[in-house]
Formats: sequence, C-alpha cells, structure tokens
Amino acid sequence: MNCQDAREQLEALIRGSLATEAAEGLQAHLAACPSCREALEVQRGIRALIRAEAPRYAAPPALRARIQDQVLARAEPAAPGRAAWRAWLRGPRWAVAALAGALAVAAVVWGPSLWMARDPFGRLVARALAEHEEYARAAAPHRPADPAALLGSVRSQAGFAFEPVFQGDAQIHLVNAMLSELAGARAATFVYRDAAGRYATLYLMPEAGVTIPEQGRLPIETFKPYHRVAAGRQVFLWKQRQLACLLVVEGSQAEGADLFLKVRKTA
Repeated sequence: MNCQDAREQLEALIRGSLATEAAEGLQAHLAACPSCREALEVQRGIRALIRAEAPRYAAPPALRARIQDQVLARAEPAAPGRAAWRAWLRGPRWAVAALAGALAVAAVVWGPSLWMARDPFGRLVARALAEHEEYARAAAPHRPADPAALLGSVRSQAGFAFEPVFQGDAQIHLVNAMLSELAGARAATFVYRDAAGRYATLYLMPEAGVTIPEQGRLPIETFKPYHRVAAGRQVFLWKQRQLACLLVVEGSQAEGADLFLKVRKTA
C-alpha cells in the first residue's frame, strides 16, 4: 500500500467502516509511515473540532464533492500573505477532502437543521439517518456476507458486549457490519437488505447518555419502543441489556415493526 492509497482510506478507518483485511493493511502501513500517521491525526482533529463546536450531521457525498470542486476552483493565485493557505489547498487530496468534509458538515449544521440543536433526540435521529444513507450506498454492491465473520470483526473492535444480534433470515440479509459513532459513543452497526433492495440499519451502543422520549411509544406485541417517521424512514429506539438500540428501516410501519420484532426477539 502506498501513501496515496492509505490517505484515501483514513476517513473510513476513523469511521470504522473498513473491511477487516483493508483495515489491517492500512494499520500496517501507518505503523511504518510517520507522514500518514500525522495525516490520520489531522483528520481526527478535524472531526473532534466539529463535534466540539456544533451538532454533527453527515453531508451527502454529492454535497461534499461540490464543495471540494469549488474549493479547488477558487484556489487561484492570491496575495503573498495567503500563499500558505493556497499551498495547503493545492496539497494532497486527503487534506483538501478533509476541509471539504468539514465545510460540508458545517453547512448542514448551520442550515435548515439548526432547530435540532435544541432537540437532542432529533440530533440522534438525524445522525442515524445520515449514516444509514451512506451505509446503504456502500452496501449496494455487496452480496449477503458471512454473518459470523462480520460479527467477529465488530466484536474485536467494539469494546463492549452487544451479542446476540439478528443475523438475517430468508426475507432479509445481513450485508455489512462495522463500528460507527452515534450520540458521541461507539456503535456496533449492522446493515440489512431485503429482496426488494431496501435497507435497514441497526445501531447498538452503551445506553449511558441516551434518553428515550416517553411520548411516541408504539405498542408492538409486548414491547413499546419509541417510534418516529423521519425522511420517509421508520425509526425505532429502545433499550435492552445495558444497550441503547436504534433501528432505521426503509418501508412501511408494519414492515418496520416486523423487523423490530426479529431484532428484539433475537436479543
């Protein structure tokens, strides 16, 4: 692996979305390359700054690409005092991509979703939905995976117990699993796809700091998870075994409730 390949994968490494083999290869490169380790710390610093200063919502890849294109297009010769800034913009792709990502996040944070700053659960849902869209796109070319291998990869990195987990059935398949970040904490994340090509994402995280609203509970057999429809997706939130569980489902309320039962009863 060369430095360019490594730096293009740093963001995925930070997010915990690299496959095990790719992550191991990248870690081996980082162990031998001080420059790429420094690049990794820069990206982590940018993410930490964004989380500290404002609620974070993942910007769609198309928005990130537009901002990056505009940043590069405007990096024309400027006054001598701005030479360092111009040089940075014309530097490695990972640096420009990091800036574009930061600007995209800021644009979303201070745009139409600003009202969510006063709604912690709204922020949690918005983040989960944004992550779900990214994971669905990433999983689109994947065939159903070996659940045991996926669980083993996440288990080795999570730092908390989360099993047993619904591993799919004849109607819906587990296609990806990784660590993500939700509500300021690591989340074991599982992506499912049904026969119609619709996706669902399950997030499992330590329950500390996650408050479930009392209003909006939906009776499903003997359970009463919180339920909300957001961006056309069914969102369910509940707690079990010292875990907060958040499920995003593409489909009707009845279809979402059916998948909720499969997930809940597995655990």
